[in-house]
Amino acid sequence: MRIFTIALVVAFISSGCISHSAQYEPLLVRLKNNEPCFSISSGSSLDNSLSSHAPTVMKREGGEWRTISEPATYSPVVRLDAHDCHQWNGIDWEAGEYDVALKVTDGNEAIRYATRFKMQKNAKGQLRVFKIE
Repeated sequence: MRIFTIALVVAFISSGCISHSAQYEPLLVRLKNNEPCFSISSGSSLDNSLSSHAPTVMKREGGEWRTISEPATYSPVVRLDAHDCHQWNGIDWEAGEYDVALKVTDGNEAIRYATRFKMQKNAKGQLRVFKIE
């Protein structure tokens, strides 16, 4: 029983060390009209009619991550094309560090995408994106 408990604890701790790259495809981020705009890269195993609900958006505050936008199956479904940039309404983007995850489906299969980035605001109020992962 003790060996099982130790193995379970080790497995649990190790699972927290997996980076986005091991679990998710890269989600591309850039700025459009001074807000983040997200796109997926071409070459995924899904076909061309891709759709998604809103992404999960988390923001780092101090040493903690806070969810500022959760995916909702009742949110409008958006059509996504590879390299087309999409912005989601209702997210208050400010300077800071963000983690964004998105599930994209073609109706049969789904792929998860994610990105982690920082945004800084200059004296003119313009945001700038710095990629982290």
